Amino acid sequence: MQRPSNHPLCTVLRPAAASLLAGLLLGGCATDLAPVRSFAEQTQKMSQHFEPMLAGSVHSCMERAMRKRLILAERFDAQASEQAARDDCAAIAQASVSVAGLNDVLLRYAHTMAALADDKLPVYKEELGGLGDALGGLALPGADAPLLDAGKLDKVMKLSAHLSRLATQRRQTSALRELLDEQEAIDIVSNTLKEYAQRSYRSGVQDELRDLELLRGAVDKAAPREPLAANYVRTRLHLEGRQLQEREKIAAAYVSAVDTLQASVAALRANLDHLQEAELERQLAQFARDVATLQRQAAFYAPARW
Repeated sequence: MQRPSNHPLCTVLRPAAASLLAGLLLGGCATDLAPVRSFAEQTQKMSQHFEPMLAGSVHSCMERAMRKRLILAERFDAQASEQAARDDCAAIAQASVSVAGLNDVLLRYAHTMAALADDKLPVYKEELGGLGDALGGLALPGADAPLLDAGKLDKVMKLSAHLSRLATQRRQTSALRELLDEQEAIDIVSNTLKEYAQRSYRSGVQDELRDLELLRGAVDKAAPREPLAANYVRTRLHLEGRQLQEREKIAAAYVSAVDTLQASVAALRANLDHLQEAELERQLAQFARDVATLQRQAAFYAPARW
């Protein structure tokens, strides 16, 4: 058997060659998993831009109540009106807390996938019982049934437990496949968030828009007595209406982003062994565009203050 050369030049080159080979191998892995990393990053952005929607639903409810009292009440007490508005909107506030836990599951899914793409798993500490209790009773005000039935809730809880379990493992490719195989649970989570965006946030904004017409009529009646004040309120209502129209588009942008997220999970699942497929690249590019649209529209979350 031929022994390795001990020539000084070989001694120098071996470590360098080993480092180069390792770098090429690691670089190849990083390139191969770039689509996974891209998907995870866009999902994180989407989840982060959903968070203001939770507070936005409560603010929309309170702004509507306060605005009506301010314009329609014969005697306006700001402190009493604010407390009354909080009481009126308490159910929406409670639902938002529960939905936040559901959005956190999707965010953790994205964080775990991003970490797997970098071969560095996070560690989660979770109280599954508390999450299950919160989501089990999750219902929007006025709804007859919970957003998650027993079967869907079971799948969400299994997904959450799976994310915690993966934190103790170090199997990159197989763990990615396991995450992508949770497609049904991700669809349940994201569809529930999408329903919240439409039935709570968007519905609240639409209620505000309808109220503006009523309030404009009240201002017009008071205009002969207080023309300057009436003109000021008309201006504020006009600006508020424009911003409400933009805020309504946030929900539409979020719905589009969720739809492309779900399609992206399916595409990644089908192409995990062929991550350079052109169709997958196009799908992830569309997801990135939809998230960018949501990001731009999210600038209108904050209500116009009076």
